[in-house]
Amino acid sequence: PFRNGLGVLIMAFSTACYNFADPAPIVDAGRLDELRRRIDARPEDWLMVTAGRLIEVKGQRYLLDALARLPAEVAGRRPRLLMLGDGPLLGPLREQARQLGVDDRVVWLGWQSEPAPWFQLADLVVFPSRDAETLGNVILEAWSHGKPLVASAFRGAREIARHGEDAWVVPCDDAGALAAGIDTVLRDPALAAALARAGRERVTRDFGEAAIIARYRELYRQLLGS
Repeated sequence: PFRNGLGVLIMAFSTACYNFADPAPIVDAGRLDELRRRIDARPEDWLMVTAGRLIEVKGQRYLLDALARLPAEVAGRRPRLLMLGDGPLLGPLREQARQLGVDDRVVWLGWQSEPAPWFQLADLVVFPSRDAETLGNVILEAWSHGKPLVASAFRGAREIARHGEDAWVVPCDDAGALAAGIDTVLRDPALAAALARAGRERVTRDFGEAAIIARYRELYRQLLGS
């Protein structure tokens, strides 16, 4: 009985409460201009940001495959992928990009201690994690920065993201669906703006510090039977 009760307790805790999302910091316009020059960003570029350790569960190989499936121009602009992160798959992913012929469309930025400016530069945030991924902070980062989000339907995303409302959600491990999702959002400015607006509302209402503390208090109240 103790073990069963403990399991229910842990499940209730993990599903009811999340880390709260800090408000997106203000990034100086000069800093953004500096980063644009650093990556040779052009007005006709779509800047797509993905962030995460370069490991299998993050699904970056499906994102590279999706990038290769996109046309050279989407709605008259060139898709470029800003890859934030480092890890053991850096070499294999770079080789994959070369073999797919998209290495010139990927900017390998490595681990970033301050990712906020890169999120601020983004036209779109893409989070292609595989099913085993739990809640990904990248979703909250995208929402905090007011950016449209395309995400795979991994475990954490299924808990919080609402397809067509605050994110465009596609099946895991499906590069074709991921490419189609990216293409759909980039070609529809009204949809992109609506996703970004709803995401920002969600993160403020449901994942701000006050909201998360209230959930913890309610959970403790239930556990204590008060």
